[in-house]
Amino acid sequence: MTGETPRAGSDGEHSGLLPVSLRRIATSPVTLVTFTLLVVPFGLGALETRLFSPLALPGYLIFTIGTAIGNVIAPRLDFWVYWVPFLGGTAGIAAVVGSGYEWWRDRRDGDSSERL
Repeated sequence: MTGETPRAGSDGEHSGLLPVSLRRIATSPVTLVTFTLLVVPFGLGALETRLFSPLALPGYLIFTIGTAIGNVIAPRLDFWVYWVPFLGGTAGIAAVVGSGYEWWRDRRDGDSSERL
């Protein structure tokens, strides 16, 4: 241990239930970078076709899958409406990646302190 006392419930942490706070996950650089990588290349390509790059492929796949599901549920919606679930889905994927990174980082820090 580094001599710090564990935080208890001040920012959404509960002992054993939520090992990493939601704020820490939402503001994690990994979460923000993942969200940016999924949204920005696809958004640029949607605005101007010549800006489509291979980096837009993951966002394009998520948007296509979401559009297919949305078209089955509500086929008469305008195409721009599908951006809302796309942004929500990419935020969810980014949060899962960020929480996985935070879990791995906490586990790695715990392992290194046990060796000392």
